[in-house]
Amino acid sequence: MWRHAGWMRTTAWAVLVAPALLTMGGSAQAHYVWLEREGDAAARAYFGEFGEDLREKSGGVLDRIAAPRAFMADPAAGLRIERRADHLEIAAAPAGDLRLVEAAMAPREDRRAGGKTKTVFYAREGRSETRAHLDLELVPVAPHGNVFTLLLRGAPVAKVEVKVFGPPRWEKGFRTDDQGRVTITTPWRGRYVVEAVHLEERPGGAGADAHDRLRHVATLSFVADQGIGWTEK
Repeated sequence: MWRHAGWMRTTAWAVLVAPALLTMGGSAQAHYVWLEREGDAAARAYFGEFGEDLREKSGGVLDRIAAPRAFMADPAAGLRIERRADHLEIAAAPAGDLRLVEAAMAPREDRRAGGKTKTVFYAREGRSETRAHLDLELVPVAPHGNVFTLLLRGAPVAKVEVKVFGPPRWEKGFRTDDQGRVTITTPWRGRYVVEAVHLEERPGGAGADAHDRLRHVATLSFVADQGIGWTEK
């Protein structure tokens, strides 16, 4: 049964923010990166919270996304990125699903788990391709479908919470099964952002980048053409 965000906002805030405070700090709390693109136009990468209509600004928290890489299916074929007032603009790209990764954020002390945790952000726009090209990625089982597999370097990740944000200020939580699959609902016409967070005990890095674990934050965004119509007030 789906529910409006108003009923769930307090719970969602607590679930998202508690672990994020330990790794992100400050106003970045439960933030993630997501992509928006319309047709063949340049895409936009936002940092904030889609469900709260929060988009951070250049000269502020958006600057924490300091070294993003955008590409289609080939990570070596990067796309030009330019910084704007409240987003990063990615040059127009050929048809297909667009991806972005930000892995340059410095690790932070993790008072809950001990040691240092490094957060890596991943974002994908489009659900036409059934292959993964990011370390953590929600991959559709069939093109343009609502069944996905959450993959970490190609391996399914079981029992991970997946949050779906859509119009009009609607959100719902799901969870991957033992095979890493999840079926979501998209009752409204419009853009959706799907988020998954996975903590991996994987030490690495050296010097200032040394860390004890990775916190992977992945989003998938797409536009649903079918569903209930709505008017934004």
